[in-house]
Amino acid sequence: MKIIAITGYKGGVGKTITSIHIARYLSDKGNVLLIDSDPNRSVEKWAARADTPPSFKVKNEKSAPAHIAGNDFLVLDTPARPDSSELKEISQEAHLTILPCVPDAISLDPMLQMFHDLSPGATYRVLITIAPPYPSKASEDLRSVLAENRIEVFKGLIRRSASVVKAIDMGVTTAEMKGRDHHPWQDYKTIGKEILEVINGTAQ
Repeated sequence: MKIIAITGYKGGVGKTITSIHIARYLSDKGNVLLIDSDPNRSVEKWAARADTPPSFKVKNEKSAPAHIAGNDFLVLDTPARPDSSELKEISQEAHLTILPCVPDAISLDPMLQMFHDLSPGATYRVLITIAPPYPSKASEDLRSVLAENRIEVFKGLIRRSASVVKAIDMGVTTAEMKGRDHHPWQDYKTIGKEILEVINGTAQ
């Protein structure tokens, strides 16, 4: 079983939305358990809004242990703003720790701090989320700064889209949306493919 943890020192970076979409992508590859460890229980509330259950199991951290067996993937939506010791433990146990980051100056300092608080030798990737559209160069600028600090970053990114928020409000993912509202799913599919490359040891 592969463990993917999504965590962040700053709110509003798309941590829970990322967790839901990654779980949805991986559910096409095997059995998935998404553990909602955030005190706000945002994932459980999302699942409760759906007309039909999602294609993966959703449990909170208290009920999850009874449902772990038999899964191919364990996706962990961590508590918001974990302390440094929690982050070290999370990144030590996970096969991949994903660190969502919005391309703005306010988000950069917490990201750089998170990098230093990861468990030594942890496998991680920064995921640029809520990326503004062209002609903004904010995403490219953030990528350059992270590269200068030798921080691993996903090649893909998640572009800003009202369709993502619309889907979450409906209790679904953008994979289930139609027309233009389905377009953001391509971003998550790109990231999903990178995730599989990393956890299977085939990333370049």
